[in-house]
Amino acid sequence: MVLLILYEDDKDTSSTKESLDDLFPTEDEEQSQMSQPHHSSAAAAAQQGGYEIPARLRTLHNLVIQYASQGRYEVAVPLCKQALEDLEKSSGHIHPDVATMLNILALVYRDQNKYKEAANLLNDALAIREKTLGLDHPAVAATLNNLAVLYGKRGKYKEAEPLCKRALEIREKVLGTDHPDVAKQLNNLALLCQNQGKYQEVEQYYERALHIYQSKLGPDDANVAKTKNNLASCYLKQGKYRQAEALYKEILTRAHEKEFGSVEGDGRPSWSGAEDGGSGQDGLSNLKRSGSFTKLRESIRRSSEKLVRKLKGVGMEETSPRSAG
Repeated sequence: MVLLILYEDDKDTSSTKESLDDLFPTEDEEQSQMSQPHHSSAAAAAQQGGYEIPARLRTLHNLVIQYASQGRYEVAVPLCKQALEDLEKSSGHIHPDVATMLNILALVYRDQNKYKEAANLLNDALAIREKTLGLDHPAVAATLNNLAVLYGKRGKYKEAEPLCKRALEIREKVLGTDHPDVAKQLNNLALLCQNQGKYQEVEQYYERALHIYQSKLGPDDANVAKTKNNLASCYLKQGKYRQAEALYKEILTRAHEKEFGSVEGDGRPSWSGAEDGGSGQDGLSNLKRSGSFTKLRESIRRSSEKLVRKLKGVGMEETSPRSAG
């Protein structure tokens, strides 16, 4: 039921753990949103994280992402390797551009589930970036976060957590404690802690991320609803059904108001005033499934229906999250 930025729209596993595929994208991944080729350029996406892909690597980077998005790894991987060889000949191994190419190749390997190879490359990239850019550079934070995601995918949550925490510290130092990228890192850290059952810490991280998003991006930003849903999922896992119900109602009410106006009066959705949760499903079915909220509503609908069943005393089956946009 975790509602974060997802990439694998058709993937659903039976794992009872929250999938680390659901983490917010790292800077490198933001440049390669496979389902959104029309998204901002690689350079613009990288710049959001406080550093920029070097000019001489942008075209190559975009080509690699294009081939990888098409599943043409037999082209993407040799392209990266050749670029690495050329860079090392011209600049030596200990160079920031070499680290950038190592990071790109690592993410391509990760997409192929070649986790060991990806980890080796990321650790190499991390060492280079620390030596050439300094311990507190945003690029170092990006590599740390990529490593955390990688370890999380392998179920190594305890190993991933300190990497994520260090990335958070760097982002706070460089960007400030209330920057949206700090909120992204908080979400990542919360998910890693949730997989370890550290629910008190999870609540703190999500609540802080929610505050940042609301104050910096406004109540209608998609990240606000997503983080509320993440927090509601944490509440459910602890049996805090009323707190979860309140958050789901907030999400649904805000979405309804944005597209259809006030929830008051004769057209008031049934979930907005239902105290027992029993009529929430009918109210949810009245939402139009169109526009930018389509996938968001679908995930909220699934989550809320499970909540309704739980409040009615019906057993709720744990499933891994499905994609939600």
